[in-house]
Amino acid sequence: MSDDRIRILAARSPRHGPRRPLNEWRPVVTLIAHHHEYGPAQPEELSTVARLARLGFGLSRDLFDRYASLFGMDSIRVLRVPRSTGTALAACAAFWTMNQWFGGRPVPVQAIAMVAVDPALRGAGHGSALMQSLLIEGRQAGAALAVLCPATRPFYHRLGFGRGGVTCRWSAPPSAFAQSGAAASDLRPADPLDAVPLAMLRHPLLKEQNGLPERTEALWTLALCPEGEPSELYRNQDGYIAVTPPQDRRLDVADLCLPSARSLKPAMTMLAGFRAQVDRVTWRGGPDDPLALLAGDGVALECREEWLVRPLDIDKALEARGYPADIREYAIFEINDGLIFGNCGRHHLEVVSSAGNISKTAQVLDPPARIGTAAFASLFTGHASARALWRTGLLHGEEKMIDRLHRVFCGAPSWMPDRF
Repeated sequence: MSDDRIRILAARSPRHGPRRPLNEWRPVVTLIAHHHEYGPAQPEELSTVARLARLGFGLSRDLFDRYASLFGMDSIRVLRVPRSTGTALAACAAFWTMNQWFGGRPVPVQAIAMVAVDPALRGAGHGSALMQSLLIEGRQAGAALAVLCPATRPFYHRLGFGRGGVTCRWSAPPSAFAQSGAAASDLRPADPLDAVPLAMLRHPLLKEQNGLPERTEALWTLALCPEGEPSELYRNQDGYIAVTPPQDRRLDVADLCLPSARSLKPAMTMLAGFRAQVDRVTWRGGPDDPLALLAGDGVALECREEWLVRPLDIDKALEARGYPADIREYAIFEINDGLIFGNCGRHHLEVVSSAGNISKTAQVLDPPARIGTAAFASLFTGHASARALWRTGLLHGEEKMIDRLHRVFCGAPSWMPDRF
């Protein structure tokens, strides 16, 4: 980008104009099985895509137009099928590329959203055909993983997706945040339409956690303007917190990054100050969320959702992520991928100084472990340990190799607050 700001779009104003495409790689229209036609959506098809999004997710046209403006028309893919009068748009999806951090390093991922099939054409395999083409496009564009927030898990499991991590929604009464020795005046109002300083504050957290995305402009906009209007943002030198106006006796935290006591305690004091206006404060975080750990009586886990991951290029993913700095280890495993032939076969991973390398020439006599794509996704992200997968029968092999995989992929629990 040419300027030093991450531009946050406050949603509805037409002055912002159309969004610049986030993915520069433009595929040619592809013909796949049964004469399906897959490719980018055309401008004249936007109303039909909006209709499928409304039927699939209850997405209003105003909200659909907002998302289309944020992510760009080039992010939308459609599947067309032949009809007696021409072709019909049978299914749609949206995707963009971004980095997601695992083991302290960024991994290029294909983020997928808005997968919908026309209700009159369901049951004919159009959704699977769309997703297979979408995943192959993502691999060709350089993504090592695909990530999505599912409306239904069995459909994606058949496509090789596995559990990648969680999103937790926590709540507590304002009184649970009462702290002594910290003043909310330690926080100062900040501009919610400029995410550059917030990204800098958030960057160390990306390295410490597993699963956090390196947000695009569109994701920053959704985080800081969740309902289309800018949230109220407060920050200090260590962290920030953004809240939306109280509604129905609830205060929603739109986004937060509170990595230290110098940011946590002032934020908690500020939240406690809403005790006369709200009964509950809600926020999104991980399973070991610091606000939840410090809050007093009444903190509750309201919802725990899982997001899914699918390996697109296993070798690339293994060499992109980071590993524990204090180990020197190798592990060997085999995968049979029914969709992406390049993932099939034996993978020999060597880890030295927190970096992974795929060895093409090493001669090792140890028998490899065997794992499916869905279980590998959970192992790779840290959502499930090698020993847990082994005990449940999702990972097979000798205990010595299982222990190696356990050491290589141990780390922080995998989570992200963003939903798409």
